[in-house]
Amino acid sequence: MNPVQAPAVALREGRFPDHPTIVVTASGLQYDGGHRDDQADPDFQVLWEHWGGTGDGIPLYGEFDPEIQRQAADRLLCAYCLKRPERLPGEGMLWLLRAEAGERSWPADIETTTPPICDLHARLALQRCATLRRGYLAVRVSEVERVGVLGTVFTGGGPNGPDELVRFTETDRLPYVLARYLVLGLRGAEPDPTLHPDLAPPPDLLLMETP
Repeated sequence: MNPVQAPAVALREGRFPDHPTIVVTASGLQYDGGHRDDQADPDFQVLWEHWGGTGDGIPLYGEFDPEIQRQAADRLLCAYCLKRPERLPGEGMLWLLRAEAGERSWPADIETTTPPICDLHARLALQRCATLRRGYLAVRVSEVERVGVLGTVFTGGGPNGPDELVRFTETDRLPYVLARYLVLGLRGAEPDPTLHPDLAPPPDLLLMETP
């Protein structure tokens, strides 16, 4: 199935976490049989999940493929086609996010695991996705930063509950995170009136779902 028919970042049946046993050390997490210095992200100091499988199964539209999400979010590639979205001069990059309608304020700061999207595939998603038609935000953003990771924190030798957001300012916690998704901060987001003039995001909204 090509990117026009399903988002490239959508998790597909047949993909699964595939990495050695996780070991908790005094300096942070590492995979069994190796060294943390060779395994941890040199910039963010987290241990990223490794995934296996062919990735050619049925798309699971409510979930991201962690390895593809990290690539798209880090490089700001379109969630559908994994190409750099084109922008007109003076326009911000486009994001299409699932959300409920309601009273909003502008401009907005939004935190999300969703990568950007190009205009063509945003319009395609709105035509085909019943979930988006029940509520979405289409915003333009000029300033984007990497703010943290979504993953499992290990304390006391084991996982400390479900996935949580750990910010890059939390330097004492980052070495103990098995990270799944990269989280982006969209600063000063403004609505895209051509896609949805009636919706606007609340400040500091955290959205973790795919289109």
